[in-house]
Amino acid sequence: MAEKRRLFINPNRLSDEIDSNGELILTSNESHYLSRVMRMRSRDLLEVIDGKGHLWNAKIVENKTIKLTNAFDKPFQVVPRERPLIGIAVVIPKKGFENFLQMSCEIGVDIIQPLISKRSVVKECSNEKIIRFQKIIHEAVEQSERLWCPKLMQVLTFPNWINDLPSEAQIGFATTRIQNLQDCVNWLKETPHKVNQVWVVVGPEGGWNKDEEALAFDSGLSGVSMGETILRTSTAAVSACQLMTSWRRLKSSL
Repeated sequence: MAEKRRLFINPNRLSDEIDSNGELILTSNESHYLSRVMRMRSRDLLEVIDGKGHLWNAKIVENKTIKLTNAFDKPFQVVPRERPLIGIAVVIPKKGFENFLQMSCEIGVDIIQPLISKRSVVKECSNEKIIRFQKIIHEAVEQSERLWCPKLMQVLTFPNWINDLPSEAQIGFATTRIQNLQDCVNWLKETPHKVNQVWVVVGPEGGWNKDEEALAFDSGLSGVSMGETILRTSTAAVSACQLMTSWRRLKSSL
């Protein structure tokens, strides 16, 4: 059976722009993607997802129009969001952040919080960068066949984020060169599955400074180790995402 191509469309746009016949006019980027990149033609079938757990079957009726083959209010597939939510807070590195976005999305992260720390090389993110980051996430959702899109949060400084932590969350603070840090795997084993969110926070390439470490521990974060070697920021963040999603999957099967 031929593989069906997937197209991510913002849920607000879906609800606002689909007409009474179930037809939607594509943007120029969407039309280019289907016709030029994926080499699709009129009457070819595809799947439409909204990143909120819904999937519809659709077909191309013209180069710039698609038509849902099942009613908009009756999606072909509806998947509830997995719990607890998996969050990763990561100081934006100079290199590797876009690869991290792609891989963490494929692995199954739910919330991505970009951070700025005192030792950050990257000190700010332009609106154009944020748009590009979101595009990478949407493409990874399509490729990985997820029905839920991770939420990309507004870039914050580490102190601003930690002063408004998510409620009912267990948060591991990944750091190095501190004696007797608990291994992240063991920390997750001790984390109750009924919490609302589970997070790991990953610092910059140069490490957290002492004030940031003190702030984290004073705020109740649990210091965790990502292993015996020193990892790059993007490597540590991807590893943390894999550990958390594996923990959730295994806990859910018990």
